Amino acid sequence: MITQNKKSSIILATIVSAILLCSLLIVSSLSSLSDSGPNVNKFADVGMWSSVGTILVFYLLPLIIYALGVDSMRIVMAVFCGLGMLIVITVLLVMVFMDIFSSNNLIISIGAISLGIAALISNIIWYVVAFRASTASYES
Repeated sequence: MITQNKKSSIILATIVSAILLCSLLIVSSLSSLSDSGPNVNKFADVGMWSSVGTILVFYLLPLIIYALGVDSMRIVMAVFCGLGMLIVITVLLVMVFMDIFSSNNLIISIGAISLGIAALISNIIWYVVAFRASTASYES
């Protein structure tokens, strides 16, 4: 049985993770990454907003089901959190390699890299919060 405090912590960690990932997508659409090809997200374009909407659906739909009492949704949320980590790592690697070869928008690139690192850390914290052993099970 999961405690209400742990459930609240998981909900908060999921919301923070979703916000950071969406922020990363928005800021990276301002960076030199948005000039890398014809099929990339431009700032305030339909593609950027559909990417943000997709991320929010994948994070918030399982979160709502989890909040309604289906504890096994933590596994589904863990899969989507792992996919979020893969997205963050990919964006970080591409941004770092693109910044080596161009010096455009350095401030925006540093902001995007900082958001990516924060998103990666928040996803790691999410796993710790969601799957740590309950202290109540050791007290008995």
